[in-house]
Amino acid sequence: MAYSSAIVTYGRGVGVVVAAGMDTQVGQIAGMLDGQDDTDTPLKRKLNAVGKVLTVAGLIVCVLIFAIGALYQRPLVPQFLVAISLAISIIPEGLPATATIVMALGVQRMAKKNALIRRLPAVETLGSATVICSDKTGTLTLNRMTVTHIAVNGDFEAGAVTPVEEAARRHPQVYRELVNAAALCNDASLDPDRPGEIIGDPTEGALIFLAQSFGVDHEGLEDRYPRVFEQPFDSERKRMTTVHEMDGAIIAYTKGAVDELLPLCTHMLTAGGVRPMTEEDRANVARLCHHMSEDALRVLGFAMRTLTRVPEDDGENVELDLTFVGVTGMIDPPRKEVAQSVRVCRRAGIRTVMITGDHRATALAIAKELGIFREGDTAVSGEELDAMTDGELDRAVKTATVFARVSPADKLRIIQSLKRTGEVAAMTGDGVNDSPALKAADIGVAMGVTGTDVAKDAADMILLDDSFTTIAYAIKEGRRVYRNIQKVIQFLLVGNIAEILTLFVATLLNWEAPLLAVHILWVNLATATLPALALGVDPASKNIMKHKPVKSGTLFERDLIVRVITQGVFVAAMTICAYWIGAGMGGHAAGQTMAFCVLAFSQMLRAFNQRSNTEPIWVRAEGVNPWLIVSFAASALLMAGILGLPALRETFHLTVLTGSQWLIAVGLALLSIVQVELFKLAGRLTSRGRVR
Repeated sequence: MAYSSAIVTYGRGVGVVVAAGMDTQVGQIAGMLDGQDDTDTPLKRKLNAVGKVLTVAGLIVCVLIFAIGALYQRPLVPQFLVAISLAISIIPEGLPATATIVMALGVQRMAKKNALIRRLPAVETLGSATVICSDKTGTLTLNRMTVTHIAVNGDFEAGAVTPVEEAARRHPQVYRELVNAAALCNDASLDPDRPGEIIGDPTEGALIFLAQSFGVDHEGLEDRYPRVFEQPFDSERKRMTTVHEMDGAIIAYTKGAVDELLPLCTHMLTAGGVRPMTEEDRANVARLCHHMSEDALRVLGFAMRTLTRVPEDDGENVELDLTFVGVTGMIDPPRKEVAQSVRVCRRAGIRTVMITGDHRATALAIAKELGIFREGDTAVSGEELDAMTDGELDRAVKTATVFARVSPADKLRIIQSLKRTGEVAAMTGDGVNDSPALKAADIGVAMGVTGTDVAKDAADMILLDDSFTTIAYAIKEGRRVYRNIQKVIQFLLVGNIAEILTLFVATLLNWEAPLLAVHILWVNLATATLPALALGVDPASKNIMKHKPVKSGTLFERDLIVRVITQGVFVAAMTICAYWIGAGMGGHAAGQTMAFCVLAFSQMLRAFNQRSNTEPIWVRAEGVNPWLIVSFAASALLMAGILGLPALRETFHLTVLTGSQWLIAVGLALLSIVQVELFKLAGRLTSRGRVR
């Protein structure tokens, strides 16, 4: 079969169209892509939740303040303006801009580390990931197949394999037929423009290098023994055959998976010649191949057959009555840095799952070496997966860390199952068939080197180096983005709650308004937005990859709610206290000015101890944030302008404060830092007590 969108590189042929459009294989893949809705990322869902909560809460409070003021028969227009300004301020207007800037800077940092983000919110999604489903070849391994061991005739009886270097040095003639089969039954070639590189499948490229180690020139051998017929590799047959004219004889060489090849073999090539293959021979071959697979070797079997004539058409099957020649064991070495990345992810509460088409024993060997598969984990084969119902699969994915012998279509089932069980799943892939799973995953990760354009288009992130370690870095960056956005939300909401409570209490007590609408808008614009942006680019915490992923459906974690309420109430209390003291010392104008200063200065100062919810303000191991200092200086300069310039001071309805009034205002603003630090200290003491 020839598939639509396939590229014909050589030859001629006549075909019969059996399907068109969406009925083709590629059309079915397109249908699967259409069936996968674009899902909101965790960040988008959480920000939407924040917006809804704040909108409802703000409207309720504003209506209450306006209604209470009306009951006290206060002027409706000023009261209405205050209510409107509160309605505007309750929603942190700096949050959308800050979140976008934070994520954009995260994209920039990740691009320098070979992670290309195609969709901006995907930066944060990886930070919420609980499972990474990774392909083995090229991502966990180097994708440089190398034949390391070889076995023929007597090796199977002895149950031992011979290293390629030793075989080539001591017994080159013993392995001649196997080397010929490896070189001739092969569609790869050497790249003329890049010495040492292969054009074609890495597995077949490894066989070319095998032939070279025996002194056999692959291209020269093909010229000497031209190919006259072939049965191409097929994923269902798992083998391929080529026929060659060799010194007057017609020889067919077949290579493929040993479990598919052995049933077709009736004879075996030995040192004494060809003899019938016995059941004991089959058992010896199977046993040795199993041992090789357990050592993470990919095993390929080779067979041959002498034909009486060249096959006349493609419908003729020459894969019958074969003579078994031997096997090769090759390995795609694991990337050395992956094991450390897997450990980091595991410590961060993220499970790594290997999904591969390789043999189960090979996959398990690599998974154990990299620390992906540990005691208590399970491995699922493609056959077992096909036999499972969705409910059985949902139970299996909770402990499975290896899926072996699976097809690309199985990946979609695995991703859907993980999402049903509440996991936030990342998925890697490179082929066209991987694209439905990439699109269905919470974040699809395509390979930039080996990936197809369709896979890249369906993915949220592209690995420019095809390395698993890059995913681990992206997770850290995603967590940094998430935590920084939380800092921004906490910082902004504390100020908003303080504003609302200050006016609400003053309205209940029937006081003159401690803050005007212009004061509220100025605080939100000048003393909140700039520090919030600076907090959004704060360096990552040193322990950021030691915490479990956040699986909550909202940004409002319980501890964050407690901090926002306690800090907001305290700042409101200090603001009311400042108004009360100022009004007593110098009248309503002085009280308003002191309340305004306390609210603004406490906002500016609190930015410094919002960097961590556990460590003291003077202990930040993750580095200095120069932008926080710049934002503080800019906010201070703006405040100095409206407090010091008569025209601006009059516009904001402020007055000149005395020295004692300034001391009181600054002291009350500094108390907000003291309150936060005392709460941090209590938290540290409590956590130490729990550890003990």
